Amino acid sequence: MRDRTNLALGAIWEETVAFVRAELSLLLPVAMLGFGLPTVVMLLAVPMEATQVGMLKPGLWMLWFLPCGALSMLGSLAVSALALRPGVSVRESLGVAVSRMPSALGLFLLYVGLQLAMAVPLGLISVIELKVAGQIGPVSMIANLACIAVTIWLFVRLMPIWAVLSDRPQRPWEAVRAAFRLTRGCYPKLLLLRVVMVFASLLLMLVLLIPIGAIAQLIGTLAGGTSVSIILSFVATGAMVAVIGGIWTVFVARLYRRLDASVNGVPISGM
Repeated sequence: MRDRTNLALGAIWEETVAFVRAELSLLLPVAMLGFGLPTVVMLLAVPMEATQVGMLKPGLWMLWFLPCGALSMLGSLAVSALALRPGVSVRESLGVAVSRMPSALGLFLLYVGLQLAMAVPLGLISVIELKVAGQIGPVSMIANLACIAVTIWLFVRLMPIWAVLSDRPQRPWEAVRAAFRLTRGCYPKLLLLRVVMVFASLLLMLVLLIPIGAIAQLIGTLAGGTSVSIILSFVATGAMVAVIGGIWTVFVARLYRRLDASVNGVPISGM
């Protein structure tokens, strides 16, 4: 096993930028399908009164999460296939993604099962503390913080899961084990990477949404309807999510290649 203390994140970023520039015509439609379209659909599905009041109430509109989540998984797998397989076409990358979807859905069921496994003891702790102390206090808070910490730990350790699944056909649990093996000893650096990515993405979207929102509002005013400006802003948001999601997925796929090479001691191909 090679030394993994230095993941060469700067070099991986340079490779990511070079790949995006070279394969933008392939990457963009897949990213729009997998990340942009689900974002637009979910924005349109949210009841308008809920966005105005600032409160989201459960309803049938939440069923849209299912197809949108499936599209996001498909997009993650397809973009990973583009980044991991030099010369692959959009059709071939989507074919790889479709063939891996059963395992991806299995991963989703594992995640749901884990959330339920954590929710049951959390509920019991809250009920017991409520009966004993008359209110939900520090014990429930500590238990909730522990579950949040476990969830964050899993998100970081499973960061390359879509690249793992896209690269080789595996059962869901096999893909989880492979991701754990690849990220062993890398948690602090990967956690920092995830935090930087989240804040950089949010900052970029905030900076871009202000002028885009103003332009959409102006077009909507000229067109004589607020619905036009709303749809334009939703589409612009979806496009930004597609670009950010596509670049991030390519980056993680290139990171996966380096982690895989460091664990298995094989040459880094296609980089």
